[in-house]
Amino acid sequence: MTREERIAAIQAELANIERSIAETEARKSAATSLDEIARLDDELVALQARRTTLQLELTNLQAAGNEVASVRPDDTRT
Repeated sequence: MTREERIAAIQAELANIERSIAETEARKSAATSLDEIARLDDELVALQARRTTLQLELTNLQAAGNEVASVRPDDTRT
């Protein structure tokens, strides 16, 4: 998988996580029991942690791309 493909895959996964977070928050608003609210809170924490991990991975990939882009094919820096 190329760097660009990995970036696209991470961005797609981030979009899915954002959608899941919104859906979970909506379910939490409609929740009627404390157990259900606690379960949804746990789900939100896990989704938010995954989002943070992916955002860091995306930032690192993008930063690495800038570093790699500054190297010429003959391995000399620009």
